[in-house]
Amino acid sequence: MTDTFRDAAADLRYLLSKGYKRSSAVRFVADRYGIGKTERLALYRCVYPREVADSHFRKIVPAENLSGAALSVDGFNVLRTVFGAMRGHPIYLCDDGFVRDISIGRRNPAIEELCKCLDLVISCICTLKPRFTVFVYDRPISRSGDLSKRTLEAMGTKGLAGESRTSARPDSEVLSCGDVVATSDSAMIERALRVFDLGGYIVTSRLGALPTKI
Repeated sequence: MTDTFRDAAADLRYLLSKGYKRSSAVRFVADRYGIGKTERLALYRCVYPREVADSHFRKIVPAENLSGAALSVDGFNVLRTVFGAMRGHPIYLCDDGFVRDISIGRRNPAIEELCKCLDLVISCICTLKPRFTVFVYDRPISRSGDLSKRTLEAMGTKGLAGESRTSARPDSEVLSCGDVVATSDSAMIERALRVFDLGGYIVTSRLGALPTKI
């Protein structure tokens, strides 16, 4: 992380704390410091004013507290984070304590590629021992139904109790069908009561990756 980026992040936190719109503030700061596309996206996705960062952080559920909980998984969010780390894409530990991938300029992974992450994700969930797990995928995304079916099959093979489904309103579905929500999506974190960064947990504890700290 360069000094220029750190200075830009500090300026962005200040502007956001004053109520400036995120997109406008990022554009202003990035232009001022001459920051490129990847770091610009890192600013947009990973930098938060202290009040928001603290609010997100207070919602984080430790892995050891998931035993017996009903876990609701934001399927594409988690799989894409794990896939990005496996492919060596930039991964960041953000201001709010969540791990997020930065994959600007790269195509979205194909369903077959995401399926390669399923065994790792489901095996990890099994060790956390939730009483029930629900995966939710965005129905409008091509072949989301195939991915959901593959997820359910993998859950059966691993002996993980739960279900997998697609939804036209995946955010609302994820938020309504579990005690704890597994996602790093900031909009969902804002609405959730308890959140587990499943993607970040797998990236750090299972893949041994070290995210860049913002």
